[in-house]
Amino acid sequence: MKNSIDEMAEIIKEKEKELYEMKKEYRERRTEGLRSAMEQRKEAEKLVRDEMKALGYSDGFGSNIRWYNF
Repeated sequence: MKNSIDEMAEIIKEKEKELYEMKKEYRERRTEGLRSAMEQRKEAEKLVRDEMKALGYSDGFGSNIRWYNF
C-alpha cells in the first residue's frame, strides 16, 4: 500500500506526538525517586524547624537550618 506524502506527514506527526509523550513519561519515572526524596526532606526540615521553635530557638536564618551553629 502506497501512502501519499500528506498521509505520511500525518503519520510522522502522530508518531512524534507519541514519542514526546513517551519521553515525558520516561523523565517522570526516572526522577520520581528524586522528587519523593526532596519532598520527604522538605517535610523533615519543617518538622525540625517546628521542634526548634517549640524548644525556644528562633528561625532567624530563613528556611535553611545551619547545623554548625549548634
